[in-house]
Amino acid sequence: MGKKISMQQIADRLGMSKFTVSQALSGKSGVSEENRLRIQETAKAMGYLIQQQHSQQPIQHVAGEQTHTTAEVTPYILVWIQSAYLQDNPFWGKVLSGIATASKALGYEHLLVPVAPHQQPQLQMPSYLDPSHCIGQLLAGTFPAQSVISLKQSGIPLVLIDHDEPLVEVDSVLNSNLDAGKMACQRLLSAGAKRIIFIGDDHFAISFKERWWGCRMAIEDMAGPAEPYHLKKWHITFGQPHTHQQIERKVAALTVESMPDGFICANDQLALTLIPLLKRHNIDVPDTVKVIGLDNIEAAAYASPPLSTIELGKESLGIRAVETLLYRLQHPGRQAEKVVLSARFIARDSG
Repeated sequence: MGKKISMQQIADRLGMSKFTVSQALSGKSGVSEENRLRIQETAKAMGYLIQQQHSQQPIQHVAGEQTHTTAEVTPYILVWIQSAYLQDNPFWGKVLSGIATASKALGYEHLLVPVAPHQQPQLQMPSYLDPSHCIGQLLAGTFPAQSVISLKQSGIPLVLIDHDEPLVEVDSVLNSNLDAGKMACQRLLSAGAKRIIFIGDDHFAISFKERWWGCRMAIEDMAGPAEPYHLKKWHITFGQPHTHQQIERKVAALTVESMPDGFICANDQLALTLIPLLKRHNIDVPDTVKVIGLDNIEAAAYASPPLSTIELGKESLGIRAVETLLYRLQHPGRQAEKVVLSARFIARDSG
């Protein structure tokens, strides 16, 4: 299986001490649950846990024969995911949970390979993994077309998660982001909103862009000479330390003339950042402005006020991706499929 992976290599990748890694992998106390999970996932991705499994298999001694192991290698699914998605991201955390659940039910391991921006677009299987035991690959999130092409050329079945690549014939499992954005906007329009602001970052994910397009479609469906509707966009860099400051500057600049009737945020995390900032500037939610998010993460229900949002697949996205991969293994010659999961509105107090 290539060179052996050491605890020190795992520690170096995570920026932790070898002692912390040792404590986490041996199940001992003194390590937070969050760090324990990070260490275990990284060890699995680097092949350490599989390596340990092999080394612990019993050895049979037969008279007159050489000793040999009875170890059987468990087939695994390789999950490529942008490293940024693993940093306290409640959406992708749930997707990975769905992948883990479905993989385990089918008797497969799943190995994560975090991908840093500089590693794109060419993706190659890590040298510490044996490709002969990989039954398939999942590519989670938005990647350049060249990344998809490089994985497709490996010959190992591939399924895209929450991303579609029209230039490559490959299976994909998607959320209905366009419909979700349209649904959120229609909710505000039906409540009498005429001026709406969308908050998002097109460069972060194609899903954000599709949700914006959905809002535009809803406005275009309603627009007419007698009913002037206005949709504006705040371009906010998502997932960066200055995201909070960018939103606060925008909120502080609002005037009576520029105040919208409602906000649609590209995801719930942006909405949960926005609401306290509106309150700080004495802008009441929902009496003055309504706020709607997307994704329905757990924290949305505990916001003040509770956040109205659009439910989109998370665990189910991961589960269906594994099921689609299994279908491809069983039917290798059939036409590529695009599985689209539906969205639904979750009505709460914010809008």
